[in-house]
Amino acid sequence: MPEFVYESPIGPLIISFYGRRVIALKWKSLAMPEKKVEEYLADSYTDEIASKLDSYFSGKTDATGIKVKMHGTAFQKKVWKSMIEIPLGETRTYSDVASTIGKPRAHRAVGNACARNRIPVIIPCHRVVGKDNILGWSGNPRAKEWLLEHEKKNSVIGI
Repeated sequence: MPEFVYESPIGPLIISFYGRRVIALKWKSLAMPEKKVEEYLADSYTDEIASKLDSYFSGKTDATGIKVKMHGTAFQKKVWKSMIEIPLGETRTYSDVASTIGKPRAHRAVGNACARNRIPVIIPCHRVVGKDNILGWSGNPRAKEWLLEHEKKNSVIGI
């Protein structure tokens, strides 16, 4: 599976793709085993992904225009598709997402699906928060706060 390292404002991201679809995104600092940047593979598709991420991180667009291939249960895929529909600069609670997918009592299961999202940022699980606080985020908790602030600031100017 081809991978490349994208240098983002929230730290280096390893992006894995197959067949012109992103299948995983992870923080390089959390990747196991540790590889040197030059050991990652890439192809012509990396420029397209990097360009879209550049636009997102510069506040020009949303990151959801990047094509993904989701690997998970039917329930998880419903949750992830619901997260993609959350508008830039907005958040939803775990209960909101559970209601949206027709499972109003499944807020804990929604939280578990968020934690198993293999494509954070692009599938915006950072937009799902607790009723009383932001809560943690698997991978990089400070990134969740940064992304929410970034999106809130940039959604005001009409991305």
